[in-house]
Amino acid sequence: MRVYLRTAIVLLGWCLLPCLSRAQEPMRLSLQEAIQQALTHNPQALAAAARVAKARAILSGASSVDDPVLSLVHHEGRNTGGLDEDVLLTQTIPLGDKQRQAIHVARGELEAALADQAAVRRDIIYNVTTAYYQALRADADNNIATEGLHLAQEFLNAAQTQFQAGDVAHSNVIRSQIALASAQQTLSVAQTERANAYAALANVIGLPANTPLLLTDKLVAPTPIQVPLADLETRALQNRPEIRSAQALLQARLAALHGARVETQPDLFVEFRHNPLGGPDPEGDSVRVGVTFPLVDWGKNRADRQSALAAYNEQEALLADEERSVRLEVETAYRNLQEAFTVLASFQTGRLQRAQELLNMERTGYANRAVSYLELLDAQQTYLTEEENFAHALADCNLAVAALQHAVGGDIR
Repeated sequence: MRVYLRTAIVLLGWCLLPCLSRAQEPMRLSLQEAIQQALTHNPQALAAAARVAKARAILSGASSVDDPVLSLVHHEGRNTGGLDEDVLLTQTIPLGDKQRQAIHVARGELEAALADQAAVRRDIIYNVTTAYYQALRADADNNIATEGLHLAQEFLNAAQTQFQAGDVAHSNVIRSQIALASAQQTLSVAQTERANAYAALANVIGLPANTPLLLTDKLVAPTPIQVPLADLETRALQNRPEIRSAQALLQARLAALHGARVETQPDLFVEFRHNPLGGPDPEGDSVRVGVTFPLVDWGKNRADRQSALAAYNEQEALLADEERSVRLEVETAYRNLQEAFTVLASFQTGRLQRAQELLNMERTGYANRAVSYLELLDAQQTYLTEEENFAHALADCNLAVAALQHAVGGDIR
């Protein structure tokens, strides 16, 4: 029985092994796939879509006339001044410009909601792009720290061998041990930052923080942006959804102000009165058409006009402030991009290759006892630092391009 049980357990393990291995496989993810994932599942995108649906419903309601009012009563007596009908149906139709201004208000609110939805989409794309490149940079830091640890271990092994052979002093072993401890600490920090970067990326695209990911895009140099700053500012003022939203709200506030000013215009009403058969006057049915209009303004309409005017002035100031902020954001992103490309250009002229050449020369010199151990360690650290700086320059360039596109509000290539 035990033999059969063990056999069954082994067979079950072999059957479950493919499933377990598949469960551990990381999710392959490109930047575009990450963006689509976020746009589909991000709660802010869902909330923005709900606000647009709400604004559409409000516009539909503003475009409709008021519902008719049906009154059913029971009277006693007769000749009560026209109030002895048991059925009263009233339809009110606003005259003048009131409904048209209400439609303008609702349409402006809808356009603002659509622009806000575009702003949410733009922010999601930017946040995902930023998180993706930060994760790629963390990958590079982790790889470089791993390489540094391997080099430090090789140097320690070499120093110990040379010390045992009597070729070098014991201080070389101590320095190698210090370098190894420092490399281990650097790798630990890089691993922690990488885990945090991947968790942030998973969170922004709507995945659990512990989801294993495999980023398929690589850190490559982006195409330089050859667009004048003035043109970028013009594009931003035209494309930025925040400005379009502020402009739509300004038009809505203006329509609300006009609506408050025409509230004193009369309304048309159509009224049907029915006296039921068997009543005191069987032929008492009637239809009345008339108008209603405010007689005296005790202050409410005046307060509504003042409130609407204040809301319009407020929105006008907010629009001007939004335009000022957009210009500053574009200018800042443009300068940061120029600086990022300047740093990257220094590597494209052979900066990293020279650091590699220096390290090779120092290794050869140390093997021939032409340079000291400290010079060799310094060359190694210089190369690793330059390698890390190059990876950061690539990531910073891509991040700067994403920031400028975010500031302009669209593709700038």
